[in-house]
Amino acid sequence: MTALTWPAWHGAESKLDLIGVVKDFGAHRVLGGIDLSVPAGSAVALIGASGSGKSTLLRCVNLLEPIDDGAVLLDGVDISQPGLDPNPVRRRIGMVFQSFNLFPHRTVLQNVTMAPRRLKIASKEAIVTDAVALLARFGLADKADSYPDRLSGGQQQRVAIARSLAMHPEVMLLDEITSALDPELVGEVLDVVRTLRNDGMTMLLATHEMAFAREISDTVCFLDAGRIIESGPPEQVLGDPVEPRTREFLQRVIDAGRL
Repeated sequence: MTALTWPAWHGAESKLDLIGVVKDFGAHRVLGGIDLSVPAGSAVALIGASGSGKSTLLRCVNLLEPIDDGAVLLDGVDISQPGLDPNPVRRRIGMVFQSFNLFPHRTVLQNVTMAPRRLKIASKEAIVTDAVALLARFGLADKADSYPDRLSGGQQQRVAIARSLAMHPEVMLLDEITSALDPELVGEVLDVVRTLRNDGMTMLLATHEMAFAREISDTVCFLDAGRIIESGPPEQVLGDPVEPRTREFLQRVIDAGRL
């Protein structure tokens, strides 16, 4: 069997839709009716203060958290139905977290190939060939036999992204993937995201990097208290927001020197 081929990450049709998504933790409503459409091949950035619901939204999309109302659609199919096996869905939706979550007792190559080999998505030879190509693509070819504790934070996060891509997902969810990094390491991880963007990967990303959100996204959504308060093109939401709450948030970002 030959090495895997990448899926077609392009087209204008909606790939991912959230319709009235509600998530409660006890008496606390974390998501208060989220409506969001992510067209195939587009990048949508979620911004907002800590605790606004960005991470929970991503976890609901990847079925790590069950929703309490509404629906999550992938290619028009409701994947949030109770009782649905989440594993086939998670093969199609990759997720990268704030923390790297690499297995410390396994090498970089073993980390990247573990899930594809366990799920037998291709032959062992094809999976290894694909993983080696991914590592080379992200400047990690010489780290294949290294263990995570021998890598910088930026390198570990790039491995985490490669590990997710090894499953050949159709959608990538990125949850504040630079928040655990020293400032000088942020750029190398954002370069990887730029590569995915240029390839046409469908992405939904939560970020505190406002300049990067402006550069990378087709749409920016500002969340506040579990609701999307404002959404639109990045130049509008970040440059000339309509809602007072959005303007207040961005002013705080400016005052903190992050925009």
